[in-house]
Amino acid sequence: MKIKKLISLLLVAVLVLPVLSACGAADDTVVIGYIGDLSGNDAYVGIPPQLFLQDYFDEINENGGIMGKKVKLVAYDMQPDNAVDGSLACNRLVNEDKAIAIIGPSSSSAAIPMADICDAAHVPFIATSATNEKVTIAEDGTLHPYAFRVCFIDSYQGTALAKYAYANGIRKVGMIDTLGNPYCQGICDYFQEEFESLGGEVVDRIGIQSEDVEFRAQLTNFGQLDIDAIFFPSGTYKIPSLVANQAADLNLDFKFIFSDGVYDNTLLEVAGPNLEGALMSNYLYGDNPEYDEFEEAYNAKHDEYDANIFVYLAYDAVELLMYAIEESQSLDPEKIRDALENATDVELYTDKHFTVDPATHNPLNKMVAIIGVENSQFTLVDSYYPTLDE
Repeated sequence: MKIKKLISLLLVAVLVLPVLSACGAADDTVVIGYIGDLSGNDAYVGIPPQLFLQDYFDEINENGGIMGKKVKLVAYDMQPDNAVDGSLACNRLVNEDKAIAIIGPSSSSAAIPMADICDAAHVPFIATSATNEKVTIAEDGTLHPYAFRVCFIDSYQGTALAKYAYANGIRKVGMIDTLGNPYCQGICDYFQEEFESLGGEVVDRIGIQSEDVEFRAQLTNFGQLDIDAIFFPSGTYKIPSLVANQAADLNLDFKFIFSDGVYDNTLLEVAGPNLEGALMSNYLYGDNPEYDEFEEAYNAKHDEYDANIFVYLAYDAVELLMYAIEESQSLDPEKIRDALENATDVELYTDKHFTVDPATHNPLNKMVAIIGVENSQFTLVDSYYPTLDE
């Protein structure tokens, strides 16, 4: 696959750099870490980006490496417990493997505890789809200096979905909240606050557990409440597909509004006919023709997984990292961090004008793609900029 012109700037002759133990592994190797779901039911979230990143760094190495050093991708699983296993993986990367930076994780549950670890080690990480505010801003309101992300945040997404729903005639919703999941609960909170401030009503907000598989009783209750839609943020497609199929079993016709984590082609394979008219938000529309060449090359090489949204987010994250290395002309994690914090109008794979807010380490005015389901296919409904399209 073709790597963009930014990479060619990094394939320069060997620079004379001091080899510090905190700035890589062996003298001729630099370690970049990756943390993701590499096993279990959510492996489709973590393995495709890992495959892509290995391809990406293999191509860099074939062309001379970065600043004369070969890149070693060290990947760790954050299953079965994202918070615990993600923290263990992060500790290993920064303290044993001496990674200069980490790509991932995809979940807020893993990223929030990682922030303290990376701050202490002075090693930056770039989360791909970890959207909770606390990933980059601590409980006391202070900035985590080594935490970054390429995705929008929960408040941004939840507020945008509430505005969009209300603007399109939805006035009463039922809400499904996954208890103990900061991602789902956060988006529910922000949606409800904004939706009710606009004049909408959350008629009922039910709590479920992430391991639940039976929802007919809750759906029957929703069916008696005269709601316009069910709002259900989820980190994966699995429970939403169960909910849609069980609603169809009950002959209940709901309009579903989902969050970014639900956007995956497998959703359509398992529940497409029962999701007609559903809406969901995301960072991008995966069927954009601009991605066709990359997708075809990736899919041809990797039989086990197709390119998905999580691959594109990893592509953006690694290109942001490569920009920071080029901008700083350094493999020192602290200098890379400084360049990340000041990234302005950077061309990434899916975002041609990416800018980091130095105060929050979040992207500025990120586009929200509103994606619909029509005839069991995804379709782009709107490209929505919440701070502009009000």
